[in-house]
Amino acid sequence: MNKQLVLKLIRDQHPISRADIAKTTGLNKATVSALVDELIAEHFVHESGIGESTGGRRPLMLRFNADAGSLVGVELGVNYLYAVLTNLNADILWEQRRSFRPSEGQEAIIGEMMELIEAAIRRAPATPYGVMGIGIGVPGVVHTESGTVIFAPNLRWDDVALAAVLRQRWPERPVIVENEAKLAALGEKWFGAGNEFAHFVYISAGIGIGAGVVLHHQLYRGVSGLAGEIGHHTIDVNGIRCSCGNIGCWEMYASEKYIERRLAEEGRSEWLDDRFSIAAMALAAESDEQLARILEETGRYLGVGLLQVIYAYNPEAVIIGGPLAQAGEYVIGPARQEVRKRILVKKESEPSIIASKLKEKSCAIGAAASVLEAVVLPPEFAAV
Repeated sequence: MNKQLVLKLIRDQHPISRADIAKTTGLNKATVSALVDELIAEHFVHESGIGESTGGRRPLMLRFNADAGSLVGVELGVNYLYAVLTNLNADILWEQRRSFRPSEGQEAIIGEMMELIEAAIRRAPATPYGVMGIGIGVPGVVHTESGTVIFAPNLRWDDVALAAVLRQRWPERPVIVENEAKLAALGEKWFGAGNEFAHFVYISAGIGIGAGVVLHHQLYRGVSGLAGEIGHHTIDVNGIRCSCGNIGCWEMYASEKYIERRLAEEGRSEWLDDRFSIAAMALAAESDEQLARILEETGRYLGVGLLQVIYAYNPEAVIIGGPLAQAGEYVIGPARQEVRKRILVKKESEPSIIASKLKEKSCAIGAAASVLEAVVLPPEFAAV
């Protein structure tokens, strides 16, 4: 445990000296030196030169070795696959995106995913530990321990033992399968907009809506992994039927589904072909009041649903990610205003509502970060 504590401190505060590690952790200097020597021998830490003197001999400075190994992260979207190969600091060494149609079927989609993973592994540089594991984010409810996709309504998947299939192909590597919004929250916690917050909620808003909840620096999953499935709470009891079977779910009003429905109603079919993107729509909205109004409506519905999230978790921040975040203030601004207008207690209980820093890469980088947590830096050391 002390070694993990020292490694986490070096990663977060490098360059740092042995003396400063001892001062921060309360460990004695002999223990710190022994632990640092182990970490250097294990290639996770290296000495990086001489630091400034504070009165005695100038200290040797220590750095985290991000090139000790590589990580593979994959996002399985509703109609695309996005894979990255990163070092241990989530610097992307290789990436590739592929589109597919959900009608292609489960086996074909998993086959394409395996091809992408294999391509990433082939491109991994020579490092002491090689590819240290594979993380996969999926848009649905996941049993984390087994890596089984319990229910993914937008993919029409039920009880798919995804991790077991991948472990058969790569038995020597850890395989982690988790909900995509949870992994995006993990990515933001380690490397993005969530880095400065102990308590935040990441909202993934695209074709559907999901959330990743971080409390006390750690990802919260709930008893059975359902924590964060907020896209399916009802905001209109007389509303539209959702793909999950319920009526008036939030994701029917604050997602791409709502935007596409409103575009069709307004006769703007030119925005409904394969080239449709929220980013392009936001750009056009600068001179198109109709498009701006549709985005504003979506943002207001987003804000209505965010109130439930804020009341449930009372976070320091809500981070908006996924395709809707590409609209920037056209969506996030009205959401923020709606929260401010409706929230019970003003000011003190209002969290920061901000855009994702990692943007469309949040989930894939979070998938890589899940491997980092599993094999290098366990999450219980995240709050040092």
